[in-house]
Amino acid sequence: MPRQIDPEVEGRIIQAARKLWHKGGEKALNMRAVAQAAGTNTPAVYRRFRNREEILGALVRSYQQELFQALAPCCSLPEVVQCYLDFALRQPREYELIMSGLLARMSKTRPNVDFVAERISEWLGGSADDHRALVFTLASLAHGTAMLKITGTIPDEDFSRVRAVFGMAVKVLVANEDKLRSRARDAKHS
Repeated sequence: MPRQIDPEVEGRIIQAARKLWHKGGEKALNMRAVAQAAGTNTPAVYRRFRNREEILGALVRSYQQELFQALAPCCSLPEVVQCYLDFALRQPREYELIMSGLLARMSKTRPNVDFVAERISEWLGGSADDHRALVFTLASLAHGTAMLKITGTIPDEDFSRVRAVFGMAVKVLVANEDKLRSRARDAKHS
């Protein structure tokens, strides 16, 4: 009699991988540990994911979706950037996985970048492409700020000042977006 395939196993595998990643990061995530945490066996994991990188890819997509859900209700660009920073600080291991370069190896699309560029075009006018320089500049600023906190480079007692300066820098960049756009356009044509 053929084996019954449990349709819920893949979801349990992803949930188990998420818990393992959250608890111990890269060291905690291997196929055997995922199988055990999911209540299945290692061959069942391999039938659904060829290797550990495929599981990591599924995690990246899942965390990217969470980030999108956090950003979607934002009503202004400063709010988007603060929300992005909050996501990174609330889930540092997950954020580090998103930013690990795995996404770039898996796909050329950047749905969250595209979404933010579209929202900026709604708020400030122009096309989404007009605002890509601002999106990347703000993402770089938020990423740097997040990593200063996540890595412990900035002591906890000083982070409130760093965060305040971060907020001021975001406002300055948004207020001067037209200059940034112009300079980015000039750099592209030179």
